[in-house]
Order: sequence, then structure tokens, then C-alpha cells
Amino acid sequence: MGRRTDLALSRESIARAALAIFDEDGAAAVTTRNIATRLGVRSPSLYNHVTSKDEILDAVTELIDREIDNSPLADPDLHRGLAGFARSYRLAFRRHPEALTVIALRAIETDVALSGYDTTLGALQRAGWSPAAALEVMAALEYIVLGSALIPFTRGFVRTPGDYAGRYPALARSLAEAELDAVDDRGFELALGLFLDGLIDRGPAS
Repeated sequence: MGRRTDLALSRESIARAALAIFDEDGAAAVTTRNIATRLGVRSPSLYNHVTSKDEILDAVTELIDREIDNSPLADPDLHRGLAGFARSYRLAFRRHPEALTVIALRAIETDVALSGYDTTLGALQRAGWSPAAALEVMAALEYIVLGSALIPFTRGFVRTPGDYAGRYPALARSLAEAELDAVDDRGFELALGLFLDGLIDRGPAS
């Protein structure tokens, strides 16, 4: 079978190939050569559709951001709206944790991402938060969402509970009694709930 024609390429098909490499092989494997190989073309063909690797990463960011459901932010119940948005935001990046390791360090440039921030900040401002205070709330929410997506808490404990018992008995007891498969999700929900409860109870601050 011959190579695919350049006509089969597009900015989106290149981005989807890059995202698949992120998911399957990790961030270090996302090179223009590997993207081209996955698409069955030569590397120079990519540059008929994208200008640089940075543009490819922007396109990957757009793909992931399109998985985020912003519609809960229209809910007049701000607690419920922010919670629904935060869950969708976290789920989108939990599907692609390797991509997040790169995206989190890049400038926010894509229209999809900027529109998402604008929608969230607009919801907070309509609820009474000043523009400056709304930005702080957005930052705090993002710490919870992206922190939990990027570094699952339980991933750090690779031994069995009994292996910790001698020197770290409290840790061993907790690991033995917890439903480890549920800890990360429950921890996220706990942090999100406490944050939103405190936010709503405090009310808008100037």
C-alpha cells in the first residue's frame, strides 16, 4: 500500500494523530516525524497544513477543550453550574493526562480555551463577583481541576498496605481500609464541594 496523499491531511487530522500519540506513547513521542508516520505521509507534508509544532499543540489543545461542556455555566444555580463545568473539565483532561503535562505549561492562545475562560468568568461576574475576584475564583477552581487530573493522588503509593505498616502505620491503615479505586474521584468531589460551599457561603467579594 502506498503512502496517503497529502489531500487526506488537515489541521484536525494532524491534531488527532498527535493526540493519539500523546495518549498511547507519552509526550516525548510527539514529534513531527512520528505524527507523519502515523498518518502515512512524510514530515514536510504536515507543513502544508500547520506552520509549526506549536500550532499542532494549539490544535491538540482545541480538540481537548472541545470535550469540555460549558453549558452548566448557564445554570442560575452557580454552585450546580460550576460543579457541572468542573467535572466535565476534569474528565476531559483525565482522558489525556500526557497532553496536559505539555498544555499546562503553554500560553493560553486558542479561541476555544479563551472562550471557555470568558464563559466561566462571565458566569461569576453575573453572580456578583468583581472581574478581579472572578479571576481568583477561576484560578482556584483550576488548581482543583487540573491538579487532580494531572497527578492522581493514589498513583504515588505503589506498595501494598502491609509494606508500609512498620514505619508508617497510619498510612498503612488508611490504604488498607480505603477503596483505592474511588479515592481520587472522591477526593476531587470533596475538594470541589468544600470549595464551592465556601465560595457560595462567602458570597461575592470585591
